[in-house]
Amino acid sequence: MRKYALRQTANRYLKTDNRGNVRNKKHRTFVIHKMINDLFVIGNVPSSWQSLKALHIQQLVQHWQKQKIKLATIMRYMTIIRDFLNNIECSLTGIDNQSLHLSRLYRIPKRINIPADILQTITEPCAYFIMALQTQFGLTLSEAIRLAPDIHIKEHSLWITREIAFNSEDRIIPCRSDEQKSILQNLNSHTEGSKSLLQLYGDNGIRYHWQKALSENKLPSNKSYRYIYAQQMKKNLSPLIGHYQLSWLIRDEMGIKSRNTLWRYLNE
Repeated sequence: MRKYALRQTANRYLKTDNRGNVRNKKHRTFVIHKMINDLFVIGNVPSSWQSLKALHIQQLVQHWQKQKIKLATIMRYMTIIRDFLNNIECSLTGIDNQSLHLSRLYRIPKRINIPADILQTITEPCAYFIMALQTQFGLTLSEAIRLAPDIHIKEHSLWITREIAFNSEDRIIPCRSDEQKSILQNLNSHTEGSKSLLQLYGDNGIRYHWQKALSENKLPSNKSYRYIYAQQMKKNLSPLIGHYQLSWLIRDEMGIKSRNTLWRYLNE
């Protein structure tokens, strides 16, 4: 009888709640009906909504946890339940997530410390050039191994053509330092001008040399290191140009469309 009375009151309200689309409305109804049914299952159904206590909600949450319902799902249920109770003038204290001991544990990614002299510690040429093109020019690994000096190296810049670009768009990366110029000169000499690292070493050779170099320096092999270029640009150019202009410059040179990606690179 109590279960029927609660459901009847809930249905009257839910029919008048026109917020959201059809899917939202159905989900709200599902959650409130589930709440009523599960209060019946645990044997503690209040006589009316106004008789509902925080203890009922605590027992309900414990029941869901025993059923192995995911924490995120329970928290979403509780958002709907709190909203429903407020709207039928049955507000309760002590049913917020903190009081119910509902909190998600967010895994904080471990920060990787890249030595400032990383290029000096990599002695094998193939791995050295892959790391140099990522950290000093902002290339992806795929772009770095496919770059052909006689096509992509210009007098004072790198021209990343759409054929090798990760986003299939041309972009220009200027040389601003003697170190960049030296890297390109050495790469041109090492590959005899016409060959890319991929043509010179092949897939297996590149994989072997790259993973070996990273292992020796205790660095993960599944990570892109081009973000270092973005951070260096910010450090070197922020005293010279404004934040907005610098952001667009970094995005243009690295082929970045998303502001979220830029933020992630600058805060790695």
